[in-house]
Amino acid sequence: MRSLCTLALTLGWLKLASAAIGSTTFDHIIVGGGAAGLVLAEKLSRNSSVSVIVLEAGFTTDDVVPALFSTFIGNPTIDWEFVTVPQPHVSNNVISLPRGKALGGTAAVNGMYFVRAASKEYDGSLNYTFRKKLHRLTFAQFPAWEKLGNPGWNWKTVDANIKAMEHFTPASPSDAANFHATDSLQNHGTNGPISVTYSNYWEPAPLIPAYFNTSNALGIPTNTHASGGSTFGVWQSPCAIDAKNRSRSYAVNTFLPAAEKRPNLVVMTGAQVTKINLLPEAVSSGNIRAGGVQYIINNATQNVNVTATGNIILTAGTYQTPKLLELSGIGNSTILKKNGITPRVDLPGVGENLQDHYATSVSFQLKDGLGPEVGQLTVNSTFFAEQFQLYLTKREGPFASVPATTLTMIPFQTFINATRLASLKASLDNSLKAFKGSPFEKQIAIQRNFLEDPSVPQIELVMLPLNQDPSVTVDPSKTYMTIAAVYLRPFARGNVHIASTDPLQNPFIDPNYLGITEFETGIMAEAVRFITDKIATTKPLSDLIVKTFNPAPGSSDAALQKFVQSTLQSSWHPCGSASMLPKAQGGVVDPNLKVYGTDNIRVADASMIPLEIGTHTMSTVYANALHAADVI
Repeated sequence: MRSLCTLALTLGWLKLASAAIGSTTFDHIIVGGGAAGLVLAEKLSRNSSVSVIVLEAGFTTDDVVPALFSTFIGNPTIDWEFVTVPQPHVSNNVISLPRGKALGGTAAVNGMYFVRAASKEYDGSLNYTFRKKLHRLTFAQFPAWEKLGNPGWNWKTVDANIKAMEHFTPASPSDAANFHATDSLQNHGTNGPISVTYSNYWEPAPLIPAYFNTSNALGIPTNTHASGGSTFGVWQSPCAIDAKNRSRSYAVNTFLPAAEKRPNLVVMTGAQVTKINLLPEAVSSGNIRAGGVQYIINNATQNVNVTATGNIILTAGTYQTPKLLELSGIGNSTILKKNGITPRVDLPGVGENLQDHYATSVSFQLKDGLGPEVGQLTVNSTFFAEQFQLYLTKREGPFASVPATTLTMIPFQTFINATRLASLKASLDNSLKAFKGSPFEKQIAIQRNFLEDPSVPQIELVMLPLNQDPSVTVDPSKTYMTIAAVYLRPFARGNVHIASTDPLQNPFIDPNYLGITEFETGIMAEAVRFITDKIATTKPLSDLIVKTFNPAPGSSDAALQKFVQSTLQSSWHPCGSASMLPKAQGGVVDPNLKVYGTDNIRVADASMIPLEIGTHTMSTVYANALHAADVI
């Protein structure tokens, strides 16, 4: 079945260099052909007087069918197969960290959500009024990224650049009315290269309306303007899907085909960069300058040089960018010396401040006769074949959509009673004393202040019409639902560092999940309790549920905490490991994205995001790269 999809949708049109290149010197060397790298390549190469090369370790992928986005996991040809070190607060589990090893990066294989965070997380200056009957929330000035020392990096900039990347197509009137696939057109761009629209497969049809009505009954409003600065409420996420052919829309199949015809742009696949070549002498400013990079292609080591006024731009991703800096002699001198690397730039922030969203989920069996949910694709080969043929011929059915776009964003005040929340905050404040005097103190203070603002969500609930409990044997004749709870702003900070001097070895990655143990485990336990004891027991959704799997409703605090610690998984949104912060705050790059202590090395991927945002990160990464091209 998978081979049928592969043969039908191979991207055979893209012509890329995969061996020797004509020139060995470029004005801009971009390391990593993911979402950020390709945006930079396209925009920088508009200037015909400069030369640009992109070096990407992976190749093109044909994973453009929306419903099949997760099938890349564990495939070493398109998944880096990163894992964490054992996580002591998560039952000592080693947790999978899927990332796309392909042209387009993780944007080539992810769930395609194209969403923004709340305005306050970037800037907060937007005066936006959210209306739901008499419910009104007014947003005051509350800078986050800018307040951390990054002028120009704010809601206005990010939102404008997201719109510049976006070609938004609204849902059909019936889908908008029946399944709440709505957002104001003014919140979106309509002329950008990335097509964005809603899913259009909603089976089982009664489920989504019931979920919205139950959420409303629990005091969670329907948000019809979630891209306008407030993400609070329950809403449908738009996705990077072409509204006409119902396939993944991303840099590789949108603006890159025209850009790669430019004679001044080379995109090389199968080329894994292993080191930045630093010149032996510092420049007049005292900074170190890069002369080029080293890479491996077809099992041979090659070098490419940068011009005297050019840049090395790292867009290798949150896990690979700090690894490359360290392999090149840029990072914490103690770590470098421990691995036998001579430090050239002592920069302790490299690899630190790692943040990631994490999640756990609860699955349910629904009553019979509701309709064919998308999970049938994995257990019913006849259904799979029929629906895939429908997709090929009419671009309809479950394959034409992302299977889970119903999102709920809520603050702690929505689902934790005041006494319990006060107790958890007291525990948190005690734990946060450890950050006093540390480089992280300022960002932790901003993050802590967010907890007092009921307009800033802290937890995301994702409703999926299928079973995701691995302990459950799926009955093909039954219908299932899962609700995942995602923690959007963990306080614990992790790190990522080289495992050795072998450039092909994956780094040691320690996200430090549940590292602020009492508070973060308690929060996740309360989120699970809200799912099992409130959402699943409130009409009209409760009328559709016949069985809750794990954990059972009414579980004790201890049982819920054990469940969280044994089932926690990454939500694929790592950031912060090469943060855009002042050096004294653990920063790696300045607001112009230049690595401290260097003359021409910059970082423009998610690793530069200094403070995790409460949303799916893809559109922000696209937007940041567009802004980075202006900065560079």
